[in-house]
Amino acid sequence: MNITAEQLSALFPELALIQNRDLREKTVQVWLQACQDCDWDSLEEIPFSAGFTPTPDNLVYHTRLATRYSYAVAQQSNQLQKTQADLDIIVAGALLHDVCKVAEYSKAGGKTAWGNGVTHGIYGICLCHHFGLPMEIIHIIASHTEKLGMPTKSLEAIIIRHCDEIAASGSYLLSRHKTKSGGKWVDL
Repeated sequence: MNITAEQLSALFPELALIQNRDLREKTVQVWLQACQDCDWDSLEEIPFSAGFTPTPDNLVYHTRLATRYSYAVAQQSNQLQKTQADLDIIVAGALLHDVCKVAEYSKAGGKTAWGNGVTHGIYGICLCHHFGLPMEIIHIIASHTEKLGMPTKSLEAIIIRHCDEIAASGSYLLSRHKTKSGGKWVDL
């Protein structure tokens, strides 16, 4: 998929929250490389989870929701509990926690060689290492899911893991009950 940094920034306006320019640029590079490595035509057509239709349950929506939740929780934790969660690490980590899905899912349906060959997250870890992202980001990706067996070892990783679970749980719940409850999706 051909996508520019400007198009990516329009899809993920949360990138502007990353104050550290180098970290923001490396986060963009990881996403651009993932887009080049996949068979999708656009990020909006990638489902956030296997078995979901990409509208409205797409990867972009899920990633943005998990990022916004993580950012808000980190801000409140810093303010109310006097923690020192690194907001740049929070935003970059949340934006990258599921970048692996670009290569794990196939446009043709099902999973790719990456999706079938390794555990969820490995592709994202490889890209982050390749582009020189800090170990804090790699740890967030490695610990955001139980599938990798890595416990969370930082406040940032704890926040993102739980906010990712909340974002995903909301999508699962709404998809199951939207016809009964009249659930509505909100444009971010």
